[in-house]
Amino acid sequence: MSSANALDPQRLRRELLLQQAIERRLDELVRLANLTAAMLEKSSMEKSQLRNLLNVATTTSSPEVVINFIRYQIARENDKGNKWGKDQNSFGHTLIKRLGKEVRDWAATVTQEVNAHMPNEPSDALYSAAYIQLIRLFIGYLNRAFYYGKEVEDGFNQLQELANA
Repeated sequence: MSSANALDPQRLRRELLLQQAIERRLDELVRLANLTAAMLEKSSMEKSQLRNLLNVATTTSSPEVVINFIRYQIARENDKGNKWGKDQNSFGHTLIKRLGKEVRDWAATVTQEVNAHMPNEPSDALYSAAYIQLIRLFIGYLNRAFYYGKEVEDGFNQLQELANA
């Protein structure tokens, strides 16, 4: 990226508006991450497995790559341990649904908010940027919540209470 492009006032304004709109969703994002992590209370999920998911999310700009990784983990599931799960209410399928519903909806809202201030910005590019950023944040908060639940006595119950507060 050239330094002239980095200092483009229109681009900087777009990035600032995007970040502000995303930040307005953080409390909801954290609550949903807590609720999702609480599903793993009786799971034998290891911390490294969610870290691997976070690594995938941070190294791609494609939401479909992230979802594909989750599907792969579901498919690898065996009957021992019930980590990602194969049934439709399992952790893995719930995670895919939340990325495809709530997180996607927040990306659409973020895009609308930025477009209200910058109507000439291409909506597709804004939406893509918002969606992958929200996915990365969601999985990051999910990872942190899971770590808390796993390491703190009664942590998963506390996560459930926080999510429902």
